[in-house]
Amino acid sequence: MHLEYRILWFEDQIENIRPYQFNISNAISRLGFNPKIETREVIAGAKDPLVDLPSSRDIDLVIMDFKLGGGYDGASLAKRLKVTYRDTDMVFYSSESPRDLRRLIFEQDIDGVFCFHRTTLSDRTIGLVQSQLRKMLDLNHMRGIVMAATSDLDQAMIECLERIQPLINSDDKGEFIRGIGAKVSGSLRSKADQIDRLVEKGRLDKLLREPSFGAALRLSILQDEIAKISDRISEVHLVERLALYRDEVIGPRNDFAHRRAILENNQLVLEGRDQPFTQDSMITLRLKLLSHFDNLSGLISLLAELSDLPAGQASEVLQEIKEDLIDAIINPDG
Repeated sequence: MHLEYRILWFEDQIENIRPYQFNISNAISRLGFNPKIETREVIAGAKDPLVDLPSSRDIDLVIMDFKLGGGYDGASLAKRLKVTYRDTDMVFYSSESPRDLRRLIFEQDIDGVFCFHRTTLSDRTIGLVQSQLRKMLDLNHMRGIVMAATSDLDQAMIECLERIQPLINSDDKGEFIRGIGAKVSGSLRSKADQIDRLVEKGRLDKLLREPSFGAALRLSILQDEIAKISDRISEVHLVERLALYRDEVIGPRNDFAHRRAILENNQLVLEGRDQPFTQDSMITLRLKLLSHFDNLSGLISLLAELSDLPAGQASEVLQEIKEDLIDAIINPDG
């Protein structure tokens, strides 16, 4: 999921940095990203802190204390880290002055390191993260985020449908399959009729921009099946949130996939839409996508409980699915 911002943090006194981590995580969340902070404790007797490092693709920022335990020198450890995270920004902090820290980094011949005093660590790191994430406000980057996130949400929707089938038709799987087939074929016939009417009217503009069908139909089917077991759904808010999926996920996904970006009154908009792209509107969209990830995860776990399946396995789909954009390119409406 490309809505995560991932930090790898090295420190020898973990409890002392909790307030900093709390402030930084909150700031990242307010920007519409999901903060993931992996903290590595560097103390005497512990294993080498650089063992089993995450891939450089999986880390957006490295944060390291200068004064570490276990005989480790922060500057020399930072130099070793830069071999793996050559192009990853790094924050080096201490109660020492930033000037002294920069001298230590210079002596180690390390590039791409920001030196902050401990008292300003939260504010300076938040400023750095905000600077990094400004590129996410660019339309083309946002297209990629929306397409990748909604592709994962599509897979979660399919997982819900797979898990609800035994609850509805435990004795007749064929009935469930026939029901979906009838809706898919009916939708395709209706779509074909619409296409025929566009041809008759000579609407080449509409034909060239006609999105494919899929995500909306899956949503409709899932809502219909959930209605059949509504008396067994205790967490009503999950169903209520699902009702917003069409407007908050499918709509933006189709807009980003099919509408051309243009400038109107010196503001960037998608052709046919009046809402300009601003920092606030992009944050709002990312927060909505994250909210639907959480909602579908909760729905999958609920269906698993009703089916007497392990809830942990049911929620794994949102963690394990790493779909690329092939589905979004081939079938941009789901």
